[in-house]
Amino acid sequence: MRYNSARQMIFDAYRMTGDSVMAGAIDRARLGNVVQATQKQNNDWRIVHGLEAGAVISRVEALPVHLKAMALYCYGPLTREERGEYLDEIQVALYRELLADGIRLPGQGRGKPSQKQLNQFYWLCRAAAYHYAETTWPYSRSGLPTPKAVQRFMLEDYGVDVEVRDWARKDRSAWGGIWARILACLDTLDNRCLGVVAQLMYAEAA
Repeated sequence: MRYNSARQMIFDAYRMTGDSVMAGAIDRARLGNVVQATQKQNNDWRIVHGLEAGAVISRVEALPVHLKAMALYCYGPLTREERGEYLDEIQVALYRELLADGIRLPGQGRGKPSQKQLNQFYWLCRAAAYHYAETTWPYSRSGLPTPKAVQRFMLEDYGVDVEVRDWARKDRSAWGGIWARILACLDTLDNRCLGVVAQLMYAEAA
């Protein structure tokens, strides 16, 4: 595989695992064989590529559950159905992490958020993760580019209504600010999972 980016490494590695010729090589890499030494000694580049794919997969599989989910949901060559279970993990991780961070929801006031507010936030986490994956490589689509698009998606896909009239207000908590916080959290998760895989690219260049 050519190491162009950590995103591409994940996509290509998992795409290669369906090839039975490489299965043994991938298993060997999962057990920790040294890929660089094999590259110098083995002229069968299909096996070499299998070893490289296995090294990437071993890094991804060793990640904490929510980071592995992030890597595969965003960059795995998966069907919509296969991606769904990973989206569940990301949604829960975002919800828990941001609540633990003390995020205040629109309309919350000084007390605890209502069940309705928590429900809106829970599903907004899912919509934001969907948007994030849609707008990054390899999909590079528009995702949910406007507040109205978010509102429509939430209602049609999850049956949850989020008021977007005050989306961009800065003087108090608004869903636009919450959306930005969720995307920032996704950036952090993304950097953490990609950073582990990118170490292989740095090792190759050394």
